[in-house]
Amino acid sequence: MSDPDRPLPRLAMLRAMTDRAVLDHVFVHGRTTRAELAATTGISKPTISESVRRLETAGALRATGTDQTGRRGRIATFYELAADAGRVVAAEVNQEGVRTVTTDLTGTVLATERHKPDDRPVTAAVQAALAAAGAAGAGPVRATAISVANPVDPVTHEVVALPGSPFPEGKLRAGELGRDVLLDNDVNFSALAERREGAAREAKSFAYVYIGAGLGVSLYVGDQLVRGAHGLAGEIGYLDSSGSMLALALADQGFGRSDAPSLDVDAILATLDRAAGDTVAAERLRRLGATLGRAVAAICTIVDPDLVLLGGPAGSRPGLVAEIRRTVRAATPGPVRVEAGAVTDSAALRGALLSALDHGRDSLLRAVGEG
Repeated sequence: MSDPDRPLPRLAMLRAMTDRAVLDHVFVHGRTTRAELAATTGISKPTISESVRRLETAGALRATGTDQTGRRGRIATFYELAADAGRVVAAEVNQEGVRTVTTDLTGTVLATERHKPDDRPVTAAVQAALAAAGAAGAGPVRATAISVANPVDPVTHEVVALPGSPFPEGKLRAGELGRDVLLDNDVNFSALAERREGAAREAKSFAYVYIGAGLGVSLYVGDQLVRGAHGLAGEIGYLDSSGSMLALALADQGFGRSDAPSLDVDAILATLDRAAGDTVAAERLRRLGATLGRAVAAICTIVDPDLVLLGGPAGSRPGLVAEIRRTVRAATPGPVRVEAGAVTDSAALRGALLSALDHGRDSLLRAVGEG
């Protein structure tokens, strides 16, 4: 026997869809009226009014006052996201420590923090950084996303520690951070930022190549990220390059660090800065671009992306982009575009935040439906 107080599944689905449309508008546009919501979403005014009432009762929206609409005798009530509707936290973990950003569910920044590496185990350091970030603002933390330099297993969601990896998060114990914490590779998050807000918004498919202390590739086919069975897709540092791994080949060219098996970003940037007037630096840059370009060309030959974006501390520099583009065009049959990424201010952290916002907003909607 059905419960008369419980809405039918179809009605519940329609309510959830309306609530989603209302909240999506508020997340993007902020303060709004019921009339604006009806006009923007195409949903009837009575249905919008019922949704707004439901969301206000659930604590997701709050009335912020009234104002003249411009029509005689009409006064509109304005609504915005409740101050305690919730927050999200995004974190980037790498050799430089832990960087966090906390925002409300509209994406408005509440706090940013940097934590330098210390003697604590990386899990403890991340836990402390997340606790500090979670204290900013009111309402529950509805989602946390963490960017790491190592791959993440798509099934277990655990960090995969690669052989010889210098990145500390290889020792990160994800299970101790909380069940709802989202972990992903920094290259994947960077590619997400480019897909949503950067140079890949219109591409049918694209490869994002990260060139920094580490090397990595993320491949999007449509809106589907190709992760591989173990989260190891795109680990191009392990590709064979003239008889040795790509990362080792670059180290042999003078672009490796002596204290860790990773690339020396400062050496790459110094070569780029000197290449215009120094023949030795220009030749070093040509060799670097050719070596990286052959790896990118191999990816293009296999998957034929519409676009290749180069990012990371060194990848988006014009001189290196030009050299890689030259090699790719000579080595591939198709007209692949090779460009610099557009999201240059910590693309990995930005991508983590976008992911956290997606999940945090879903969490709020579920809370409304369960209320």
